[in-house]
Amino acid sequence: MLLHSFFAEQLKLFQKEKPMTNQLTPITSHEIMQRAEILHEKMRTWRQTIHRYPELGFDETRTANLVYNELTNLGIETETGIAKTGVIGQVYGNDGPTVGLRADMDALPIQEQNNTEFNSLYPGLMHACGHDMHTAILLGAGTILQELSAQGRLPGSVRLLFQPSEEDQDEEGKSGGMHMVEEGGLNGLDAVFALHVDPTREVGLVATRPGTMMASVDTFLIELYGRGGHAAYPHRTIDTIALSAQVIQAIHQIVSRRLNPVESGVITIGTIQGGIKENIMADKVTLTGTIRSLEPQNRQLLRDELRRACQLTEIFGGRYELHLKAGYPAAVNSSEAYQVMMSALSDLLGPDQISVAAQSMGAEDFAVMTQEVPGCYMRLGTHNPAWKRQYHLHTPTFRVDEDALPIGAAALVVTALGWMNK
Repeated sequence: MLLHSFFAEQLKLFQKEKPMTNQLTPITSHEIMQRAEILHEKMRTWRQTIHRYPELGFDETRTANLVYNELTNLGIETETGIAKTGVIGQVYGNDGPTVGLRADMDALPIQEQNNTEFNSLYPGLMHACGHDMHTAILLGAGTILQELSAQGRLPGSVRLLFQPSEEDQDEEGKSGGMHMVEEGGLNGLDAVFALHVDPTREVGLVATRPGTMMASVDTFLIELYGRGGHAAYPHRTIDTIALSAQVIQAIHQIVSRRLNPVESGVITIGTIQGGIKENIMADKVTLTGTIRSLEPQNRQLLRDELRRACQLTEIFGGRYELHLKAGYPAAVNSSEAYQVMMSALSDLLGPDQISVAAQSMGAEDFAVMTQEVPGCYMRLGTHNPAWKRQYHLHTPTFRVDEDALPIGAAALVVTALGWMNK
């Protein structure tokens, strides 16, 4: 049975058994924040436990077990093995919209360089992108929502989406979000929301924006072939190192000379490998990198121009092979979901704490979810102003202020309630 069918049948049974109230006791943002503050220490414990035992994409078995146990202990209908190692919980409420809240669970292949009592216990693995925070926050939000459901005060239903492998894709080229969509995890939802920790903003500050928020991303591998030989006789060879220099120069001119100057895109070459000895002409050079853009037409333009740059190899007697791997689409917040989130956050934190986020060339597979249903993504401030510097994402010293945990949980809950009541 598809997930949406399973949960739809369960919702019908729940609503038959539970009398619907015509007038629900109003739920205020102040009450939600109070409930989140009560859960602060519990969320801190969840986060630190997950941080100690980081797991890469599609290997999040320990994390998934923690999530499953906590949800089932709360009495939340829970399914495991979704998108390989994902977990979905369904909080049933009164007859109304069904809203999805998503958190990612995977870590990164980074050796932690912090000095805390909950440092990663796995060499070479670290939660350096805050997904441990996201998971703990969604568990906290689920706890609050289940409490409201038990009181008959939840004006709709909420699907808790604990997603694996946001950072990476499997052998099929699919991330956890892609698999979750394919397996029906979002079917029947009216909207979906998510957040990401932001170490550039202080705790208590949040940001989002309407429309395109983050870029699409594709990866590429270029193999350049020439003809090797002795370094003393370059005229008898086709110097692939020299060919690669021509190609790299051409690639670096694509954005500045082929893309409309008022639009955004970036092509980054991340690795270059070639040659075996100083007096041997290389017969092969390999380049890898990424392409990022905010508009679909520019995504295709950059792909096409990359191929044209590679064709310089043929002019000088060599050849090339270009391997393009499609990644995530651009992340687009729907106008309606954005308005709901902004209104809910303003009521929760005050309008002075909310800002419009700048567009980012970073990428997120939450984008595949907002292609299915209206959705919005927010940035949650996690920086402590008392720290002497910021600790950025994807670094071995990344850190967050855990005072952001209740803010994140409350933000997700009030946004879900805002959509139900709009």
